[in-house]
Amino acid sequence: MYKKNPFLSNISMFSVSSNGNELNKTPVNNKPLKVSVISIVFPINDSYHSTSMQNKRVSMDKIPSITSPYTDSKSKSELKCEEYGRQILGTTNALSLVGTNPEVITITNQKCKTTNHLVVGGIDASPGEFPHMIALGIKALDGSFIFSCGGTLIAPEWVLTAAHCTYGPRSPTNARIGISNLRNNQQGITTTINRIIRHPSYKPPAMYADIALVKLSTAVAFNNEIRPACLYQPYDTVPMQAWISGWGVTEFDAEEESDQLQKALLNIVDNINCAIKYNQSTSIAIPYGIMPSMICAGDTLSGWNKDTCQGDSGGPLQIPHSRNECLFQVLGITSFGQGCAIVNTPGVYTRVSHYLNWIEDIVWP
Repeated sequence: MYKKNPFLSNISMFSVSSNGNELNKTPVNNKPLKVSVISIVFPINDSYHSTSMQNKRVSMDKIPSITSPYTDSKSKSELKCEEYGRQILGTTNALSLVGTNPEVITITNQKCKTTNHLVVGGIDASPGEFPHMIALGIKALDGSFIFSCGGTLIAPEWVLTAAHCTYGPRSPTNARIGISNLRNNQQGITTTINRIIRHPSYKPPAMYADIALVKLSTAVAFNNEIRPACLYQPYDTVPMQAWISGWGVTEFDAEEESDQLQKALLNIVDNINCAIKYNQSTSIAIPYGIMPSMICAGDTLSGWNKDTCQGDSGGPLQIPHSRNECLFQVLGITSFGQGCAIVNTPGVYTRVSHYLNWIEDIVWP
């Protein structure tokens, strides 16, 4: 059993402006987590990590995780995802050539350019491959953009990121959208940040509830280069593999982030095995250990050569949508780790499905 965790207390939520000042109070809805139904389930063996990588296909199989506290009814975010999908679909009328009485039929097609998600391993992402990726940072005195963290566009005005990315002197004031290279000032758009809302249970230096919402000053229009991601819904199962993307450093001892957006494929590590890797008695980040509100992932099949690193914080752990190849689903938010690509040590991500109600009450009230 877990000890009672003061970092997951139900207190009033606060919001801050880009200069750090508190703006107003907003009610909190933490009902996704129902202690009475939470149970950790893990396999007897580690067979789900031995999936064949023939053709380097992303495995969409599921592994048991945490008992779901949700009902079968569709959530606001799930309905919004369906709306995003319909916006991408186009229709074309065609004449059927089958039968003696040809009829006009309607063909549905997706209005987006698809990319190859089968390539594995810490490489450059293609332009437009992750159209929901956001670069958060500050505007320097000379007008240049200083990158600090990643984020995920989930609505025209809202970005999902890590709470620690919005805390302290490097709290972002600007967001760049629709870009793949940070130095390409002709690509995408830049807007200021209107409001930052951190989860009320985030209490640094502990990394529990490491999640925040950033409201943009301007609602963005969706197109091939700018498109929102959906929120992953299931609480009781997770995919075996998921993609990470970000502009973080490409080597642990490097001093500068990558200008080009990077991507890599990781394997999901169950929370029990993940907890073994992190010694809670010596960690100020997780004094109560790995919690159900977290999800872990690492390069378990290729020698732990791929991982998120400094600068990747706030970015998504994601999978292509199973029913719409133009959209992604966000499972997690890059939170912390013991280093970058440390052997047998997965990275830790905020589990998005744990905070669905909190997100929905703010973004889609």
